Amino acid sequence: MELIQNWKVLQRMGNYEFEQGQWQNANHYYMNSILLLREHLSDILKHQNEQAGEVIICLSIAVQNLSETYHRQNRVNCGISLLSRTLHNFQQLQNTLSSDHPAAIALLREACKLRQLMFMHKSIEDQATSIGGPILSS
Repeated sequence: MELIQNWKVLQRMGNYEFEQGQWQNANHYYMNSILLLREHLSDILKHQNEQAGEVIICLSIAVQNLSETYHRQNRVNCGISLLSRTLHNFQQLQNTLSSDHPAAIALLREACKLRQLMFMHKSIEDQATSIGGPILSS
């Protein structure tokens, strides 16, 4: 699927920038990969495409990567908000899809991963706030 290949290119570029500490550039690539998948997601889900689960997994990975980039920039609240919104969207999708839809299992699994990362970031923020004052976030 060409969509997944394009997503992989954007993720690799984002990962390279992340490794270099170029957070803004990494943000750009991760955000573009999210937008790319979201642009096609409703059609893929509507037509019960066999690749729907893979697209959900890719979207989750991109969101997790962007959230981690926000975390590295001390924009923890942005990362938590992104995870929370995506988790909410995944839960809404779960409510609209049948249990035998190709994306159903991926939605459950990826929602768990997003929730776990969100709570981890909240815990880190809470610890930092109680130890040395608030973390800069905007």
